[in-house]
Amino acid sequence: MLSYREYILEISRCRSFSKASEKLHISQPWLSAAVKKTEQELGLPLFDRSTAPISLTEAGRYYVEQVEKIGHIEEEMERRFAEMRAGSGRRLRIGSSMFFCTYVLPELLTDFRGMHPDIQITLAEGEAENLAEKLQKGDLDLMIEVEEVKGRQLVTVPWASEEVIVAVPKRDPINRKLEEYAYDFDAFLKRDFPGGRRKTVPFSLFADEEFLILSEGHDIRGRSLAICRRAGFEPRVKLQLTQMMTAYYLVCEGQGVAFLRSTIPEFVAPTDSVLFYELDDPAAVRSIYLTYRENAEPLTLDLVKYLEERTAEA
Repeated sequence: MLSYREYILEISRCRSFSKASEKLHISQPWLSAAVKKTEQELGLPLFDRSTAPISLTEAGRYYVEQVEKIGHIEEEMERRFAEMRAGSGRRLRIGSSMFFCTYVLPELLTDFRGMHPDIQITLAEGEAENLAEKLQKGDLDLMIEVEEVKGRQLVTVPWASEEVIVAVPKRDPINRKLEEYAYDFDAFLKRDFPGGRRKTVPFSLFADEEFLILSEGHDIRGRSLAICRRAGFEPRVKLQLTQMMTAYYLVCEGQGVAFLRSTIPEFVAPTDSVLFYELDDPAAVRSIYLTYRENAEPLTLDLVKYLEERTAEA
């Protein structure tokens, strides 16, 4: 049915069998026979030969519209296959925290990998300052961090937001007077269901607790100190740690209280050894940003668009 489509398209453009045959470098009788064969297969005439110049019938107009669509699809396929053939060196280098690189991005990027099966994705862990330096030097293509990066020829856009929460060992005696505020593991994951929200905890009640605090350079460290000070006390620091996940697992072991990102329970195994509390403090909500260079490659911009769409769906 479509074997002679280029002939029919050319006739529709020229509105003449003779002119089309000249452009196609074939004889007019052969062209007329090819069109006739297609019309016989369709059971409908494509051209009204009674007009001067000739014109398309309703079936002819539909045929031409669909053939043009097919042509666009074929062009797109050829472009995409050409990208794949040349794409063995295409890569994306994404910098973020250990938590994002280990728990969030591998699953989040699954569909994007399916859309671009030829690319190589590298995840680089690090602190925000070091990642920003690598991004500006061209050693990274995209940075995902809780800090808004400022720099020449960099674009930073807000992507998502998350809460800062408090995790407390379940055996800690303080939980006995905080039952109306506490979430166990399952309740915390379901807190957005109707009736699932508890009241935010009066944080001044934690003044005598021992805290597991992240070390200098972590955004959540400054937020933790600010939350404690607004509650009227300086935290009693038992340990300073470089990784938030280490703090979480030490809470599970009963070693102290820690400030955590609210997304951690979504990526770890359920446990009955920890309780969670939400806070009513301006420092308890923070934004997550996507940062890339102004002259970013189209592939990087495709990833930014994909991540923004995924956030909109959530």
